[in-house]
Amino acid sequence: MADILVENNSCLIYQNYLDEATNAALFAHAISKQADFQHTMTVGADGEGALNENYRHSNALQPKDFIDYYKILRKKIKGDLAQILEKLGIEPFEPNNMEMHLTSHNHGEFYKPHIDNGKGPLKNRVITFVYYFHSIPKRFEGGQLLFLKNKPKPLIVPPDNNSIVFFNSSFLHAVHPVTCPSQKFEDGRFTLNGWIWKKPDAEGEGEANKPATEPLAQ
Repeated sequence: MADILVENNSCLIYQNYLDEATNAALFAHAISKQADFQHTMTVGADGEGALNENYRHSNALQPKDFIDYYKILRKKIKGDLAQILEKLGIEPFEPNNMEMHLTSHNHGEFYKPHIDNGKGPLKNRVITFVYYFHSIPKRFEGGQLLFLKNKPKPLIVPPDNNSIVFFNSSFLHAVHPVTCPSQKFEDGRFTLNGWIWKKPDAEGEGEANKPATEPLAQ
């Protein structure tokens, strides 16, 4: 079991979540796929993705480009899900899919305050997770995860290598701008970030915006 740090009322943090070899191999794989990264989109209430670099500025890979690591992290999260739900105080639910992207933030990139579900086609997202990895030594500053409504004051979570953060997808959060003096791709902030979806209440619900997911039961 990875080391657990619970220090707030917004999220659950595990340190040393994957073994060191997997963490290092994931970083090397991300660097090798630099040419395949694309600008991230923001999904609106209509379920359509749109580019808005004044609101969200980063680049990402789709699961097909990191499928082995997708499966490794999915299996690990699945094994820890009961504990994650308990620690976050979320009622058990029937999981459906796990959506995941490999995201890069480099110099000046950010994500303004937002939630990850809402009332539209993303409403069945229940848990958000962010797994961090980067070069050793770290060659950027910033990129913290900010929980703006944490009590008694906003919570700032550093993007520590090989740590993962879980939280309720309805919580308001943001990504602080990254400062990366070299602006080299390999010196930036990397994440495997995604969402655990619950099964829809009605047949066909959410089909209009089918995300990059695979069944959690696999």
